[in-house]
Amino acid sequence: MYSQIKHVANAHEDGIWTVAWSRHGNKIITGSVDDTVKVWTGESFSPLHTFEGHQLGVISVDVSPDGSTVASTSLDSQIRFWDLSALGKAEDRAIDAGPVEAWSVSYSPDGRNIATGSHNGNINIWSVEEKKKERSLETKGKFIMSVAYSPNGLYVASGAEDGAIHIFDVPTGRLLHSLPGHSMCVRALAFTPDSSLLITGSDDKRINIYDVHHANCVSTLAGHQSWVLSVDVSPDTVHFASGSSDKRAKIWDLNARQCIHTFDDHEDQVWGVAYNDDGSKLVTVSDDRSMAIYQTG
Repeated sequence: MYSQIKHVANAHEDGIWTVAWSRHGNKIITGSVDDTVKVWTGESFSPLHTFEGHQLGVISVDVSPDGSTVASTSLDSQIRFWDLSALGKAEDRAIDAGPVEAWSVSYSPDGRNIATGSHNGNINIWSVEEKKKERSLETKGKFIMSVAYSPNGLYVASGAEDGAIHIFDVPTGRLLHSLPGHSMCVRALAFTPDSSLLITGSDDKRINIYDVHHANCVSTLAGHQSWVLSVDVSPDTVHFASGSSDKRAKIWDLNARQCIHTFDDHEDQVWGVAYNDDGSKLVTVSDDRSMAIYQTG
């Protein structure tokens, strides 16, 4: 059931820090320390286009829900928007977020906003249409390393460098929950498709599963030998994937709460994992500059 379909060596000229797989249009998006954002076909996994414009490494990418646009954040403090429907067209839409005001990025389910994490503990909410900050949600905590919207659009969650996790109510901007459980930086967050569970990955090598409504940790999973850098949930809610500094990607059974497969094809830390729209395939990206695609269903 689990097998490698393709391994793309030297997919970028430097380490690849982020990946997304569009739910519409079947495109894989990668972002790298080489300052570029690349687009790949989800069928043959061949390169379609390279977006250039960031002046420093690309930290995070996300695809709009309709599959038309990519948002990227970078060490250059810019948030850029790239048009996937017209790949040859120059893209000049950018937000100058300010120093470390936009770390990881997540699209809202309606595509109208993006959320980014900031160094001062705020989740910044930006208008995609107006290209400006609408509001900041204050955790009163440390550097926000990861952000995620819930698929139902009601919640936005953040993970901080000190292990703190916060969940906000999107309509009111009110802080709903502060979740204990991690002792070190939370670099990865993902909600399940029904928005009932939040899965988190941390430098403490642990993956936690939280009940969003009751705000309690229902499971803590161990298996990675180093920092957990990325998580993504399969659209069927049966499995989720994780990537780690231990150079491995793992598939977990969400109900059984256990690892059911480990991929160890990368030669350096696995910064990103992403499922395709039906969960039958998984892409992983690494500091070794490569991208791997696996059959998962």
